[in-house]
Amino acid sequence: MTVYQSPAKIDLGLDRIIRFLEHTLPEDPRAKLRVIHVAGTNGKGSVCALVAEAAMAAGYKVGIFNSPHFLEPNDAIRVQGQAITAAEYAELRAWIVALDTEAQSPDGFLTPFEVTTVTAIWWLAKHEVELAVIEVGVGGLRDATNVFGLADGRISPMGVGRSLVQCICPVDEDHLGTIGDTLEDIAREKSGIMRPGSWIVLANQERSKAFHIIQHQALLNSPQQIVNVRRQPCSDIHVPNFSIKYGADNGDLSPIIRPLTSIPKWATFNGNGRRCLHVKYPPLLDTYTKILPPAPDVAPSSPPDFSRTKKELDLPLVLPGDYQSGNASVAFYALDVLRTYYGYDKLSDAAIQTGFQNVNWPGRLSWLFFGRPSPPTADTPLPAANDDRNAATTTLAVAEHKPSSSSRSSTSSSSSSKLGHPICQHRHNQAVKLNEWILADGAHNEPAATELRNYVDVTLRRLSMHRYIQPRDNCPLSYTPPVRWIIGFSRGKSMTAILSRMVQPGDSLWLVPFSKPSEMPWIDCEATDAIYSAAQKIPDIEKIQVEQFDSLASALDSLTADTLGTYMNVLCGSLYLVADLYRELKIRPFDAQTF
Repeated sequence: MTVYQSPAKIDLGLDRIIRFLEHTLPEDPRAKLRVIHVAGTNGKGSVCALVAEAAMAAGYKVGIFNSPHFLEPNDAIRVQGQAITAAEYAELRAWIVALDTEAQSPDGFLTPFEVTTVTAIWWLAKHEVELAVIEVGVGGLRDATNVFGLADGRISPMGVGRSLVQCICPVDEDHLGTIGDTLEDIAREKSGIMRPGSWIVLANQERSKAFHIIQHQALLNSPQQIVNVRRQPCSDIHVPNFSIKYGADNGDLSPIIRPLTSIPKWATFNGNGRRCLHVKYPPLLDTYTKILPPAPDVAPSSPPDFSRTKKELDLPLVLPGDYQSGNASVAFYALDVLRTYYGYDKLSDAAIQTGFQNVNWPGRLSWLFFGRPSPPTADTPLPAANDDRNAATTTLAVAEHKPSSSSRSSTSSSSSSKLGHPICQHRHNQAVKLNEWILADGAHNEPAATELRNYVDVTLRRLSMHRYIQPRDNCPLSYTPPVRWIIGFSRGKSMTAILSRMVQPGDSLWLVPFSKPSEMPWIDCEATDAIYSAAQKIPDIEKIQVEQFDSLASALDSLTADTLGTYMNVLCGSLYLVADLYRELKIRPFDAQTF
């Protein structure tokens, strides 16, 4: 018998995993799942998080499978927001590997990601989730997650299971050479998750070549059931007196609304109101008569309903970054399709608003505190996170829901449980130190780098407005501070192009490695010497201070020891590096919810 061996590289294809699901497992778990499938280059995780939170707020049992994992492989698989335990994950994965070894399939052994995908599908089916939110790993057409059948439940070449809605997020040039050699190839690959007769939600595409390919594939698959966000009357607005519209169908949702995610005062941008996405529904549909409809034996889930009265809704945008309004649009229209055509009637406007306010997606424009302030006491009052009137008494707060204590953070766990979420506060007699915060983001390609730089620039402008940092006499920022970039890359990235979109003259650049992610043998960290060489090609490099570190821990030690000057610290380049930062600060965002 051939012993199971884990491939050390990405090996796309569906023959192995479909054969395993159909013939090796005791039963095919896909038959129990109803799926929202999300593909794209950027924004997939945010869309998944928004959809899942809204469905949970509505009272549905929701499973989610993200790729890649964040801290450990098990945190990618969650039911009701809680990850499968490490022990259960290891046991289930070992069972699947044993079955695969015994089967000796002529297609070969499952790849590590295929094993993880089978683990996720089996776990979500075992827990009888009412909705499974699945994020594509790499590409789409040949990705291991692309194994679900038609929306009406009939068996397709992909097998059983019901892929109800497919969302295509913004597509750009990433994984070149792995899923395609051109942007058009990549767009075609990511469109491969579309199913005839299903509903397809298309994000606004900045790259016109990608848009035309994706739209064409959607028209070929489901010409009467396409929601193109590009055509929807959505707007990113400020709502001074925002409140959630409680509906009788859901009862009182206030007990499940979490406190607003606390971030530094300068990063809220909201004044006394809320940043919201203003949407109208039902959506305008892309319908064309020149494209042939699907084959007669593939009927749509239900005919489109054009008679609904147009309604309007404000959705809170908790996740920072201008681009999140686009992700929220995709998530909302996917949810609207679910409640209108697939019987998810509990998805009221109030439930969706609650879910959007509750969403937490770590490692994406996340403000993390690593300084050493005086810890708050259990009876420290908690002011409203977005109320400038409270800035004189509270100026700092941790950006994540559930960080625990660490050597670099003296946050009190007892106070965090009493206050509803953790707080790191400076009283009015202590100066605010921008240097004690890190903005962590998983930006690892050119479009994401551009968005990150835009967010940084907006934040720097806010820093110059003293009303966002009080008391003024303790923190007189009369200049725009430079940015200290802490960056590491995976191998194969266009490092010079990415750095050129972020780093500007006067900034400093700290180059660090990251640890090898578990169960991902194809991921290698780029050596800091190689990043240094790439950095020498960016404009005005002579005006940028570049330093190399042998570990993230040593870079954090240097940050802690640095008492000269004021910098805005930004860590980015790889989600695996961001995960290392969370480990260093002992922040575990996917542990059991405490709200």
